[in-house]
Amino acid sequence: MHATTLNYSPLFRRDADLPGAFDWMACAVAGLEKLVELNLQTVKTSLREQEVLAGAALSSRSLNEVIELQSQQLPAALKKTFAYWRHVQEIAVETGGGFASVMQANFQSLVTTLQAPVDIATWTANEQGRTSRLLSTYPPSAAAGTPAAIVDSSGRMISDSESDGGFH
Repeated sequence: MHATTLNYSPLFRRDADLPGAFDWMACAVAGLEKLVELNLQTVKTSLREQEVLAGAALSSRSLNEVIELQSQQLPAALKKTFAYWRHVQEIAVETGGGFASVMQANFQSLVTTLQAPVDIATWTANEQGRTSRLLSTYPPSAAAGTPAAIVDSSGRMISDSESDGGFH
């Protein structure tokens, strides 16, 4: 038996996870900033429109003109509402795409991290000679029904008589 020294290194380290968390937060903050900017622009536009409507209502001569002014604003308000939600959806899709990119990068990093111990274990097993002792060789000119020769790792042929009953 070969003595093996194992060096412990945790798969997940806090210092390695920090950049990933920062990427997630940067993506979320970027989406939030865009949403705040949209809301700020919407409030400013709405306040200006209400100022104009209030001036028009105060300068109207009758109650019918005020009612007519309000009824004219309904189709415009619906268009503005749908436009607002379309912008919100665009921001959400863009932010979701950013999250997907960050998630893909983090997943790729995780796969690489998890593959490293497997590679080390495979290399160690090969170096210590823990590979299979039996190799099956098939000569290129072997016809169907011709038995294959079974050899060990040193190239010595193992006969059927050594295996107590034959190979199946």
